[in-house]
Amino acid sequence: IVAEAVAPEPIERVKEKMVSLCKKSSPEKEQGSHNTPCSESIILAPNPQSTEQPPAPGTTTSFYRRELPSELVSFTSAEGRKLFKEALNAGFAEGYFNLAGNFTVQSEPAYCGPSSLAMVLNALEVDPGRTWKGVWRWYSDELLESCRTESELKASGITFDQFLCLSSSYAQVIAKRGAAATREEFLRDIKYVTQRDDVFMVLSFSRQALGQTGDGHFSPIGAYHPATNKALVLDSARYKYPSWFGDVDKLYDSLQPVDIETSLPRGYFLISRKDTRLDPTLLATDSHLDQLSVSDIGIVDLPERPLDVFPTKLSCGKSKTCCSSKQK
Repeated sequence: IVAEAVAPEPIERVKEKMVSLCKKSSPEKEQGSHNTPCSESIILAPNPQSTEQPPAPGTTTSFYRRELPSELVSFTSAEGRKLFKEALNAGFAEGYFNLAGNFTVQSEPAYCGPSSLAMVLNALEVDPGRTWKGVWRWYSDELLESCRTESELKASGITFDQFLCLSSSYAQVIAKRGAAATREEFLRDIKYVTQRDDVFMVLSFSRQALGQTGDGHFSPIGAYHPATNKALVLDSARYKYPSWFGDVDKLYDSLQPVDIETSLPRGYFLISRKDTRLDPTLLATDSHLDQLSVSDIGIVDLPERPLDVFPTKLSCGKSKTCCSSKQK
C-alpha cells in the first residue's frame, strides 16, 4: 500500500478558517474597542514542509548603514585609532577637536553641504547673528539655505558654487576646483589645514570614485597621517558610513568626476574666519581668483554680507546670479 502524499494547506487558508471559527465563538471581539480583532490575534508559524514564505513586514526597503570599501579605514577600528593617534602626535590633527566638539549629522539625506558648513562655522566660533532656538545663537543645517527652495534642497542638496556662495557670506573662503588644483597642491593644503585649528577643509567629492554608494557628497577633513598619506574624512552622513581614513591620491581623484548638474568637476574649500591671516600661497590656483583677492598683509578679502535684517533662515544674502549652478 502506497499512501498518497497530501500537500500541506497554505498558511493563509488555515488562518482564514481559524479567523472564521474565532468570530463564531467570540463575535463581540470584532466590535469591542478594547478587544483584539480575530484577524490580529492569530499568528501562525510557517509550516516547515511548505515553501511558502510569510509576507515581509512593510513594503519599503530601509538600511542600517553601509559597509566601508576595503581600501578605506574606519576611524573607530583598531587601525583607524592607531592612525589617528600617530597623526595627532605628528601634529596633523590640530583642528580635529574643534570639529569633533561640533560634529553634526546631517538632518536630511541631501543636507551634506549645509551640515558640513554648520559644523565648520561652529568650530570657528563664528557668531551667526540670529537665534537658533530659545535665546541661543547657533548654526544648524536646516538654517543654512542656498538660493534653492527648501524642497529643492531636500531633493538635490547644493552644488559646489552654491556652497561657495553660502559659505562666503559668513567666513573667509578659498574654493578650488579639482581639475585646477594639482595633486601636490591638494596635499599641501591638507597638511596646512590639519596643522592649524583656525582653518578647515571641506571636500566636495564623488563617493562612487571611492567605491561607496551614492555620488556627490560634502564632508570636512579632520586629520592627516603622513606615513601612509591618508586623510581622515569626518563623514557628515554618519547614519550611512562612519568617519574614515582614505588615501590622499584617491581623494584627489574623487574631486575630478564631473557633477552632472553643473557639468563641472567637484573640488574643495578652505574656510576660516574673515579676520584670519592665511598663507598667500594658498591662492596658487586661478579657479577662484574671480571670487577672492589678497591684500598686502596676506588676508583674503571677501565681499561683506549686506547689512540687512537676518531672514527667517540664513541664506547667502546675494543675488541668484551668485548662486547659479552654472557659475564657474
